[in-house]
Amino acid sequence: MRSAFRVLSLWIAVLALLPSRGAHAQPPGIRRPLPIADNSGFLYKPSKGSFWDPTVLYANGQYYMYTMYGGDSVWLATSKDGVHWQDYGVVLKSEGFKNNRVWKQYISKVGDQYIMDYGAFTDVGTNNNLLRFWQSRDLIHWKFLYQLPIDTRYYQADGRWDHMFMIPKDEKNPHAGYLGYMVANPIGHGGFGMMESSDGIHYHPIEAPEIEANFNIPTLEPGGIEKIGAKYYFIGGDANHYGFSGYGVYTYVADSPLGPFRPDLQAYRLSETSGFDGGTYVNILAAFVKYSPERLVSAPFSLQAAPGTAGRGVWFLPMRKAIVDPQGHLRLAYWRQNDLAKGTELKVDTSKSTVVFPPGQTASNPIVSVAALPDALTVSTDKNWRSFPWLNSLKLRKGVVVLNQSFDLNKGIIIEGTLQAHSLTPKAPYSRKMYAGFYIEGAQGGPGTAIMLEVGEPQWRTSLIGKLSLDTEFHFQPLDRTGRDCATVTGLDRDKTHTFRLWIRGGQMELYIDDLLMQSFFFEQPSGRIGFIAQESEAQFSNLKFYQMNFDDWSQAHSK
Repeated sequence: MRSAFRVLSLWIAVLALLPSRGAHAQPPGIRRPLPIADNSGFLYKPSKGSFWDPTVLYANGQYYMYTMYGGDSVWLATSKDGVHWQDYGVVLKSEGFKNNRVWKQYISKVGDQYIMDYGAFTDVGTNNNLLRFWQSRDLIHWKFLYQLPIDTRYYQADGRWDHMFMIPKDEKNPHAGYLGYMVANPIGHGGFGMMESSDGIHYHPIEAPEIEANFNIPTLEPGGIEKIGAKYYFIGGDANHYGFSGYGVYTYVADSPLGPFRPDLQAYRLSETSGFDGGTYVNILAAFVKYSPERLVSAPFSLQAAPGTAGRGVWFLPMRKAIVDPQGHLRLAYWRQNDLAKGTELKVDTSKSTVVFPPGQTASNPIVSVAALPDALTVSTDKNWRSFPWLNSLKLRKGVVVLNQSFDLNKGIIIEGTLQAHSLTPKAPYSRKMYAGFYIEGAQGGPGTAIMLEVGEPQWRTSLIGKLSLDTEFHFQPLDRTGRDCATVTGLDRDKTHTFRLWIRGGQMELYIDDLLMQSFFFEQPSGRIGFIAQESEAQFSNLKFYQMNFDDWSQAHSK
């Protein structure tokens, strides 16, 4: 009885400390659910039906996106700027075969024509054991050429035989012939298959290239190969590999297009997800964009593996620039053309905010320090915790501050600025990790979503994305991580000023630090408010700018 009385007294004390309306109060009416429309996301999905595994090329002054569609068709969307896409429709429908299913396609330019291949099936119930080849001169009308079965001299008869990325052996001499990199199961080892062609049209299988690795290589789905400098960079994807249960895309490097290929272990996972939450397919196969004026990588995003979150369907993500850093590692960077997604700059006063964690914060008696200007916000956990059970000195000090303004996440927002994190206790033990990050508040008191960027040594730090629930405790459930062995951003350098770009729309978010990709992921049902996080640190978010995305306005203007 006495124990129950003490608990009741504690909660009465908590309620008494929660602020009344006024400074730091919870603004009324903004935590209601924010319904997300089916057509809200970035950058594109077909206006009807759904798609999977797009491939992109540049021709005739625009971008062409071809995707699997409806099981037996190839869908086309086009874009003049690579950011705003519009439907063209079905350009190829598989008919007259025992099995008309169409899997991912790749396209190669050969002279004045284009050659498409995609994975196919000999019959109902078989594995994808055929490559079908088609020909076009205008990228719209396609003529069937031939189909090629598994070559059992080099590849497993019951293995996969699927989409092939094609390149000339010598860009300056098309008469030197062509090479193809395809999904296959080489006999005796993992990796991928290869084909050869003298004319770029008629291919024949050759032995798979050697892969020099001291671990098992899965069946890699080729995302393509590019010669950058003197090296060849091959990217390929699969799930449940190298400690990542989610689908990942990995980088291999060679001195010759025929190999041998070596995994770039210092930046091995180029992109995609870790699979912490058991969801395998969130980001799907990333692939090089063919013939683009700038070297780009495209990737799709699936909300189908994230039931209960805000978004729906499969989307085409912003294309990323493929760069090689001074150490020779392939990385994905922000493509400046994506600035065309910015619409109206929003007037946001960041000095108007609310501390949502820890509870008990008041303007006259703050637990965390919040310093704000109209375009900057600093969150510091340097205060001495009060004598509450949830604020004892043994626990990590965390602060979460949200802006009082509510945003329309159906239309989407882009937040840009700089971020700097300082240590409050430079000699603190390693267990007291520092983080700075971002928070998308959940609707009706439900879980929100946090991006936790670890501050510290680049080789060892790990950044996390996951669900965050707030009461008297900071309940964080990591769903994805990026850290050692990843080419994506692993966190922040202590005391360094970093730039950031955060895209949020329709259940999707994407973050860049110093114009390098950190991650694309989903978020929980939102209230519409955005916040900032500090753990054991002083986190300064400065030079903040907010933009409404312009996809809705662009679609309306081009539908007239």
